[in-house]
Amino acid sequence: MVFLLFGCGEPKTENTVSLHKIKDLKTRQYAIAGRELYVQHCANCHQKDGTGLGLVIPPLKDSDYMINDLGRTVRIIRHGLKGEIIVNGQVYNQPMPGNPILKPIEIAQITTYIYTVWGQGEILVTPDQVSDYLKP
Repeated sequence: MVFLLFGCGEPKTENTVSLHKIKDLKTRQYAIAGRELYVQHCANCHQKDGTGLGLVIPPLKDSDYMINDLGRTVRIIRHGLKGEIIVNGQVYNQPMPGNPILKPIEIAQITTYIYTVWGQGEILVTPDQVSDYLKP
C-alpha cells in the first residue's frame, strides 16, 4: 500500500495537482484510485490530461460545465449524455456513453480525481454522495 501511495512519481503539469501532495489521506487514496479508473474508462475520449478532443469531446480540465454541478457530473458518468451542451462557451454535441457497471465507490473515486486535479482544489466525493445524486 505504501508503494501505491508513494512509489511512483506524478508529473505535474500546469493547473494539475500532484496526487501525492494531497493533504487529506482519504482524498489522496480516492484520487489515486480514481486516476486508474479514469484512465480505464474516460481518458480515451477526454484524454489523459483532461483536455478533451478538440471540438468533438469537451475538456474536463478547467471545465465550467463540470465544476458547476457535481451531481450532474456523477449522473453523466453513470448514465451518459446525449444532446448539445456548452462547455467554456463552446458547443459540443457528441453522445457520451454511460458506465452503468461502475459502483458508487468507483464513481466517487473518479469524481474525486477529476475535481481535485482539474476542479477547484481538494474535493472528496463519497459513495454516499454518489448514491444520493443517483437517486431517481
